Amino acid sequence: MMKKVLIIGGGVAGGSLAIQLIKKGVEVRLLDSGVNHSSLVASGMVNPMVFRRMNLSWRVQELLPYARRFYQELEKEFESDFLNDLNIRRFFSSAQERGFWEAKQHEAAYQDYLTVHADFDEKVKNAKNEFGSGLVKSAFWINPEVFMKQMHSYLIKKGVLSYAQFDVSSLKLETCSYDSSRYDAVVFCCGAMNDALPFFKKANIQHNRGQMLKITSKDLSKKESWNKKGFLLPLGDGAYKLGATYEWNESNLEATPEAREKLEMTLKAISSVDYSVKDQYVGIRPTVADRRPVMGAHPEHKNLHIFNGLGTKGYMLAPLLSLEMADYILEGKPLHKEVLFSRFYK
Repeated sequence: MMKKVLIIGGGVAGGSLAIQLIKKGVEVRLLDSGVNHSSLVASGMVNPMVFRRMNLSWRVQELLPYARRFYQELEKEFESDFLNDLNIRRFFSSAQERGFWEAKQHEAAYQDYLTVHADFDEKVKNAKNEFGSGLVKSAFWINPEVFMKQMHSYLIKKGVLSYAQFDVSSLKLETCSYDSSRYDAVVFCCGAMNDALPFFKKANIQHNRGQMLKITSKDLSKKESWNKKGFLLPLGDGAYKLGATYEWNESNLEATPEAREKLEMTLKAISSVDYSVKDQYVGIRPTVADRRPVMGAHPEHKNLHIFNGLGTKGYMLAPLLSLEMADYILEGKPLHKEVLFSRFYK
């Protein structure tokens, strides 16, 4: 049984893994640079659907209920509130998209996720609704700002988290030691910064820049997240997140006027209500070409591991995958075949 694990990166992936290992009695050290490019500025929505063809998200039947329990338990542990139930209304962008929903709404696999509609032509107040809309069930929203702050506070109190830049020259591979401390395993959860380190570059974690706006409006839905070529997420008190752009191979964290214009066009495709822009957020999603996370050991340095590439579904994926990662490191339990780092060596 391993006794000491070093984790590099304190986003939702690294933080969740630290919590899972602590629960298993492992001594954990977590290093975080203090600059979060993804988890803190993410929407935090946990959505069971992939809307393009109205398919279920990967492993949703396992991932979603576990994620809900994981966050509910942490709310009690942290004495904080950051989980919110969420109705997501998808406005269909075409008759074909509406047809995908109609074809699947009665299938058994979709019963927990798609609300059955008899009348898709029912109009929604203040929304552009040419092809109708459908409501997604079982979704929820994690407030990223509250969750990340509370998680880091918890890990600092546990003596686990330190804010420091990882220095690769201080890692001694032959002894698996860092800063003169020996570890049974080192896990890299570095998000889009993965390519700055030499060990797991073959995973080709891509930089997918996302920008969002914070807006206010008196006339938009306060109870539903609206989705059509983007999303509108109610935050309370008339405030909303409007997102998000997908800008591949962009690492610059400067907000751009082009992204703001694109996001405002996204809103205007959903509604014509008056609104005010209050802020603009920028983050870098760690994304993999095949849309699957990257997990596993280095082929030569068996004590080095990667847990990365959670992408846009990070808040749904992290809870269960962090448990599976912990069990893999500690007990050698097999990981899901689709996430294995070894796939990049084929």
